[in-house]
Amino acid sequence: MLQLQQICWHTSRLPQNASIVRTSVHQTSVRNMAGWNPFSRKKKNKDMYEEEAESEEMVQYRKELDSLTKEVRDEYIQSRRNKSRLSASDRQILHGKPPYTGITFQYVDSQRLPKFRRPMFGRYGAKKTGINPGELWPTKRDVELAKEWESLYQPKSLHEMMEDIHREREAKETTKQRREELIDANLEKHENLVAAWQNRIQAKTRLEENAKNRRARVLAELKEEFGYEVNPNDEIMSTKIQEREKVLIKEERELKRKLKMEKQKEMEKENATK
Repeated sequence: MLQLQQICWHTSRLPQNASIVRTSVHQTSVRNMAGWNPFSRKKKNKDMYEEEAESEEMVQYRKELDSLTKEVRDEYIQSRRNKSRLSASDRQILHGKPPYTGITFQYVDSQRLPKFRRPMFGRYGAKKTGINPGELWPTKRDVELAKEWESLYQPKSLHEMMEDIHREREAKETTKQRREELIDANLEKHENLVAAWQNRIQAKTRLEENAKNRRARVLAELKEEFGYEVNPNDEIMSTKIQEREKVLIKEERELKRKLKMEKQKEMEKENATK
């Protein structure tokens, strides 16, 4: 009786989709109860609750029943644990498995075409999808259409386009190499270029300082001549300042020319003595 109660309790806790297992358990329990008579005098009371030795078929049946019960219960638990509300195909994709839609169940004609089955085969393989790779090759008609499309919409053949790409790459490499050579050459001349730039800056600075000193000298001479500081923006004074500056510039040039001639004479004397 205790065993019967346990079986009934377990079957009552099975999910609704385990009706087959529940029916089998109840049938087994009824058959066991039908063979038990509490008022029979053929057996002693001590043998009343002794269990008969089960046959191999019964043992195998119990094992199959237990495994089926476990499978049904596991399936029920997994269904209760699914809180994502995703479809079966989407859950397959989420777990890295091929979807049922298009592989197991083909609802529309587009799912039977190679265009749909090629990416499925490439992503999940032949073992999981069961797709024959031979079905994915283009047909002769597809090849002819591809050639016709290329002839209409591609003025150049694939070989010619590849040659153009190679020529473009070579031209880019040549331009890059020339640019690098120019940079290397300029780096070698870097010190000379920097020195020339510094000389230009220094010359410009000297010219500005000379012009500033010249203007200050002219203003000092005019102050000494008139006895007061003149306004350089005045038309008359600005004319006198410009004339005086021209005279001073001429004197400076003459002085430079004399110094240059003296240096040349000294160099000629040194060369003559050598």
